[in-house]
Amino acid sequence: MREFSLNLLSNPKPLFFQIYSYFKDEILQGQLQYDAFLPSIRSCAQSLKVSKNTVENAYHLLVSEGYICNIPKKGYKVVHQGEKSIHDHLSISNDSYNQHIHLDFRYGNIELAAFPFNQWNKVRNTFIANNQSDYRVEGKSQGEYVLRKELSRLLYESRGVVSNPEQIIIGSTPQQLVSFLCQLLAVDKHIIGVEDPGYDGARNTFLNHGFQVCAIPLTADGVSIEELEKSHADVMYVSPSQQFMNKMAMSQDKRQQLIQWVYSNQYIIEDDYEWEFKDGDGYLPSIQSLYPEKVIYIGRISKALLPVSNISYLVLPYDVLSLFYAKVPEYDQPVPRLDQLTFSQYLSDGYWYKHLQKMRKKYEEKRKAFFEAISHNMRSLVEIEGKDIGLHVFLTVKTDKTESELIGLGLKKGVKVYGTSRYWFHRADKYPTVLLGYGALDCSQIYTGIKLLAEAWFESV
Repeated sequence: MREFSLNLLSNPKPLFFQIYSYFKDEILQGQLQYDAFLPSIRSCAQSLKVSKNTVENAYHLLVSEGYICNIPKKGYKVVHQGEKSIHDHLSISNDSYNQHIHLDFRYGNIELAAFPFNQWNKVRNTFIANNQSDYRVEGKSQGEYVLRKELSRLLYESRGVVSNPEQIIIGSTPQQLVSFLCQLLAVDKHIIGVEDPGYDGARNTFLNHGFQVCAIPLTADGVSIEELEKSHADVMYVSPSQQFMNKMAMSQDKRQQLIQWVYSNQYIIEDDYEWEFKDGDGYLPSIQSLYPEKVIYIGRISKALLPVSNISYLVLPYDVLSLFYAKVPEYDQPVPRLDQLTFSQYLSDGYWYKHLQKMRKKYEEKRKAFFEAISHNMRSLVEIEGKDIGLHVFLTVKTDKTESELIGLGLKKGVKVYGTSRYWFHRADKYPTVLLGYGALDCSQIYTGIKLLAEAWFESV
């Protein structure tokens, strides 16, 4: 390595972030090329005279952003393939790149045409007409009280969450609220446990705020309590309604074990990810309902409101709420007041429930079409995580091709899929896994996309 070690102590940024930035620049500038290996964690730590945990956190951040991947028993390999490389690989110009993509299985996209814009606009315009002298004034920093009151009622009725409106903080996205939460928790007093694999947006946010983060592997019914206890983490971030990558719902027994664990620790952060798309047969109340004093609860309405607004929410235990008042007296509310007040009325009038029922039915049809297409075109050549709920699927492909090669072959057919290396701390899978979101595609597009991917990946099979 270059004289990088000489600058570590003079740079005010956290050590792990300096190491991360150094290797990221090396990769982007082509000094570390595709398929090259980084120094081992041990040798890098010795060379830079820092702890192995510091180097490990830097490498994990590089993994989560798709620059490197962890090859068991070999080390960390550069897997970054920028758009320029993809263009070269496909022999297409920058101008025609987007035109070449006909079907985009992007996670998080939804079908915009399905949203009842007329209904939403009617509620909004009625509110404006009845409150012309008031709605533009500055609102509450935590969010509008009427919305927090409606959310408190909604969460109790649907998830068993025990809260008062003053415990709720409105935000734009879960990641933004995790960043806000990092301002409340002392970075030198807490170690954060995260699911491995899991939501990289939260993990990266903790790392970027300087927290020590421990990767806790998953068992068949949720996070490993045994590994959690070994890790010395005192705060655990979980997504129990459907774990982000394998889509499992945490069992009731595992939820009780987590509650037992938190008795002698600090907090559970419960990301109740996509609970609104969970069917009634698999219903389990939130972990927060079991121990409100020790669970920080995060949720998001935005998957059902995505075309018009981003609205997420945080439910704080009272001791964390007191930290909010002490540490963040000037919280700039990121969600426009008019959006909050419109959605509050939208909830109160029952429109959201009706829209959600229609969305559940529509996505159930898409989910069925997706798995029929997989069954017809790929059969035993792939394994699927996420069969029952949500708007995306993780597809493990039984091939000797790499994740990057699968993405490139799909692009040749005009179909875009996404890598998953970023979601892991320690990956030991034999086969590559790709992410496909189908929320924005209709059933015929889903079938066509899967058929084209099968041709691209298995044409010689």
